Amino acid sequence: MPNSVHLIPRNRLRWIPSDLRLAHEYCFFLHDESARLLVEYEGAEAHVVSFKFRNKAEAKAFNQHAASDDPITAMRAGGYEAEARTVVLNQITMAMVSDCLHHIYEALRCLEKRKIVVALNLLRKPLTDNLLYLSWLLGDEDGFYHTFTTNSPRGITSSILKGKRTEILSSALAMTEVADVLNAELIDRTLFTQANQTGFQKLFQHAVHLVTVQRAELETTPENFNFIFKRYDDDDLYELIYDVLPHVLLYLSHVIFCLFERMAAPDHGSKNAFHVRSILGLHLVEGEENEAYAIERLADLKCVECPDCHSALKITPHNAARLVLTESYRCAGCRRSQPFPFSWIF
Repeated sequence: MPNSVHLIPRNRLRWIPSDLRLAHEYCFFLHDESARLLVEYEGAEAHVVSFKFRNKAEAKAFNQHAASDDPITAMRAGGYEAEARTVVLNQITMAMVSDCLHHIYEALRCLEKRKIVVALNLLRKPLTDNLLYLSWLLGDEDGFYHTFTTNSPRGITSSILKGKRTEILSSALAMTEVADVLNAELIDRTLFTQANQTGFQKLFQHAVHLVTVQRAELETTPENFNFIFKRYDDDDLYELIYDVLPHVLLYLSHVIFCLFERMAAPDHGSKNAFHVRSILGLHLVEGEENEAYAIERLADLKCVECPDCHSALKITPHNAARLVLTESYRCAGCRRSQPFPFSWIF
């Protein structure tokens, strides 16, 4: 597994353990792809709903309702329930994805600065709240909308959703292109099971609370406070985080992609490029057999020649990761870095 593919400037990676830098850059790649999609859809106003009134009387009635209530209520009163529903769902998607990505970005930057407790606090909301609501919205749009509009906020609390988390995650995962790569039960255990010592719940609870005594698996050790005496140069928490964070963010990024696709169809080539790059990226981060599989998938690119020295492209683990995450490679002959439009293939 390569240490870094230079997606992120080298000086920002100096505090990330060298063997986890590729995983960190992969997580940023997933964030950046989701953020790019959000910006593109917002710029194109893909979330905006347009409709024509059937006559002038309807337009006048709508304006009167909107002045006293709000546009959604006015649309429903005028018989435009389907359009009102689309507005509600689109607005929720845009706002929740934006909020989610802001938190993830700041968390990843905190990890670059060894502010690991702050990073965990920032990850808790997007990975246990936003992710679950976005999954519900994708996997069961009718159920989400009905509950949101008829029984909010009591019907959409985390305690209510607790009993159907696996169902929500499974339904959403089945609609993505990573259903054969990830496992809904694993995502559930990773994010929500307190007894899972390799998951996020214990880390989240200890990051938020100085003392935890409710459950034995979360209990603070005697004569201690959670994390405040932790050495900043210890790598064990980084190893725990990057063992599972790439998988969770891969799931989340594909849920986000599917929600935007529901809003407006993306370019077919861009869609395929994101699916292939994000999945191959995970295989390269996982290493060993999965890394070998990813390199094999890129074997057809060996016919590419360096524009400077005309050496054939050598698909090393480093070049495989660079091609997938940064659309570039390092020539084995002249050692120069060369751009390569990997997404253009699709």
